[in-house]
Amino acid sequence: MLAGRERTRMLRWCAALVLIALALWPLPDAQAQNEPRYFQATGHYLRGAFRSFWERKGGLPIFGYPITEEYYRKADGRIVQYFERARFELTVQGNQAIIDLGRLGVEATGSKIFPRTPPAPSTRARRYFPETGHSLQGAFKAFWEARGAAAIFGLPISEEIAEQLADGRWHTVQYFERARFELWPSGVLLGHLGRALAPPQLLEPWPPNSPPPGPLSEEGTPRPPPLPPPPPTSHPDRLGVAIHELLAPRGNGSIVPLAGPPGVSFTFTAAGFDPSEPVGVWFTLPNGAGVEGLDARLVELDGKGNVQVTFGTQGRAEGIWTITAQGARTGRSVTAPFKLTRDYVAPLGTPRPRNVNGSVSPAEGGRRTVFRLTGGGFRAREPLELWITSPDGIYYLAAPVSADARGRIGDAPTLLVRFGPENPPGVYGYHYRGTRSSVRVDLYFTYTGDAN
Repeated sequence: MLAGRERTRMLRWCAALVLIALALWPLPDAQAQNEPRYFQATGHYLRGAFRSFWERKGGLPIFGYPITEEYYRKADGRIVQYFERARFELTVQGNQAIIDLGRLGVEATGSKIFPRTPPAPSTRARRYFPETGHSLQGAFKAFWEARGAAAIFGLPISEEIAEQLADGRWHTVQYFERARFELWPSGVLLGHLGRALAPPQLLEPWPPNSPPPGPLSEEGTPRPPPLPPPPPTSHPDRLGVAIHELLAPRGNGSIVPLAGPPGVSFTFTAAGFDPSEPVGVWFTLPNGAGVEGLDARLVELDGKGNVQVTFGTQGRAEGIWTITAQGARTGRSVTAPFKLTRDYVAPLGTPRPRNVNGSVSPAEGGRRTVFRLTGGGFRAREPLELWITSPDGIYYLAAPVSADARGRIGDAPTLLVRFGPENPPGVYGYHYRGTRSSVRVDLYFTYTGDAN
């Protein structure tokens, strides 16, 4: 019978053999190397050996989207690339690409100490790992075994523990050498450790059809070329679609704008917290696909119970997102949905929709033009909703207005609009809706941006 120390040594050696066998990957041929795959959701490319490994070893459900380009790591000269849940690391020996997965679980836990559990025989329900002194059971064990086991996630470095995640609630989690498993009502999810650890200077997205010529430096050079101007929307009729009733905040808060294309910055405000309590802020992804934390440095507290967060959305997927702020002690929360969509992008060249129940004079002009807007059909002095869409795809809800005594707008007082060089050229939409009659007035005009 093998002594305990010899058995442990053999287990480690066998595990190492398995990992090495899985990591050895024939280099793709030159043609495959020159066919990068672009991910619109994050604005990054995947190619060569990394693409082969990603596609064959789990893809999006296991590793998530790429969030950086390939780059040379200063510390050892290896080519690496970050994904939402992983880091790929490449070395080449002969004609073999050796791909390792970064030890994100170890790096994320840092100086945390997880007490080891006493050795115990492994059973079908519970497996003990003498290499790390931790065990695996239940839903986490089933997920680990079915999705790649040690070759993908590494060995457990903690037991199941309770940890407060981005939604502000406590969840059962377990750390592995390369991952964090999280137990949610929908099942086991993988933590976004890649997003937490990726160098921020490498997150800048690249435009489609313009991949970098090769791996970047760790400083993020060369920089990506400027993003091309957005094309006209293929469905101009969408410029009049009202969505603000679907995006009503819950609690004492607001978000501006309500919608825009990926890349737009939003400002979220929330109030009603205790002045001294910590406030957690997080995102809920479209279609309930999970939650994601927010950089705490973006959260501004004024010491009076008010919170403000300004955040960017570059590389984010389109759909309805939600941002939530919750007090750590009181549990009070404010939630504000917002939509990432290109439906309202209308630069120069976009066909101008027809006006409804009103007119704009003139219909097109530059910086010296004064546009006059008029409309009618409302009830006398009826309160009106007003929302505005601009050519860069921004949709925001303006302060309520009222119709005049004749049920009109733009007559008394006159409604005049004039733009300057800071305003994007293209099609603008001013939309009014009666809060009692539901009558709509939709007014469109084109601002050329010309100095004349």
